[in-house]
Amino acid sequence: MVKIGKYNYELSTKKGKKLMTVINNKTIHFGDINMEHFNDKTNLLPKRLNHNDKTRRKNYLNRSAGIRSKKGLTKDDPMSPNYHSRRILWDA
Repeated sequence: MVKIGKYNYELSTKKGKKLMTVINNKTIHFGDINMEHFNDKTNLLPKRLNHNDKTRRKNYLNRSAGIRSKKGLTKDDPMSPNYHSRRILWDA
């Protein structure tokens, strides 16, 4: 388990997901295990998944910034997988 900010992260127990965190007794799984990401801040994932391509990072962050739920933009909601993916895997 790795603490970043006020959240603890660990490898996901859900098939096909990279990481997870627990907030208010709700487990949030995020990151597709088959996809690369910019840079894993937890260092729990294999380094081969870090692509460190700034153009891909910019495109992903622009694309994911517009994802909405009934509550509004998911990039601002800590209960959303998008929130954690952007901060932990994409350095938003």
